[in-house]
Parts: sequence; C-alpha cells; structure tokens
Amino acid sequence: MTHETKTMEVPVAIADRVQALIDAYEAKQKFNAERRAVVNNLLSMDGLSCEMAVYSLPQEELLDTLRFVYELSGTNSRFVTNILTQTRENPKKKLSDSQRSSAKSLLFNLLNDPSVISAMKESQ
Repeated sequence: MTHETKTMEVPVAIADRVQALIDAYEAKQKFNAERRAVVNNLLSMDGLSCEMAVYSLPQEELLDTLRFVYELSGTNSRFVTNILTQTRENPKKKLSDSQRSSAKSLLFNLLNDPSVISAMKESQ
C-alpha cells in the first residue's frame, strides 16, 4: 500500500501568512512552557522564598510571568492590562518604582490565588 501525496500551488502571500501563524503558535507554546516552569518553581517554594524570588525577578521576566499568571487566573485587572499594554508598546521603557512594586505584589498575590494553583495542576 502506497500513499500518494498531492501538492497544490498557493499564492505566496497565503503561504507566508500560514507560516506566520504556525511560527506564532510555536512561539506561544514555547512561551507557555517556559512560564509554566517558572510558575511551578515559584509554587514549589514556601511563602517567604516565593515572595523573595518574585521580588528579585528582572523586569522582563516579571512582566512575562505576570502576563502568563494573569491569563491563567482569568481575573480582570485594569492595572495589569495597562502595564502589559504600556510595555508592549514601548518594551525598552522601565517601569516606575511604584508600578514595579505593584506588579510584583500582584504577581505574588495571583500565585497564591486558588484559581491559578488549580489551573497549574490541571495543565500538568
């Protein structure tokens, strides 16, 4: 039994768009896997160690982890949305001290949220 493969020509623009969608999907899966590992590591720590680890995260990792946990929690926070939008529009801009402190505090609180813990257990 042999399988015959048929190919068809598609316009370059469509092929490029399909490839871009595939690349975006793969990048999102890689991002989720990396953040899942970070969050699992944070969740495995005791409260004080977790808080210290969250407060020592560099800005980029803090925002990536906050984005992942925020999406996972299903909460709706205007503050988080504003920070994530602001950094997406201007990734080189540093957060103010108050924004950074608030983001760390919110991340730590979200990590202790039961919805995040159960979502992480379900996804394993």
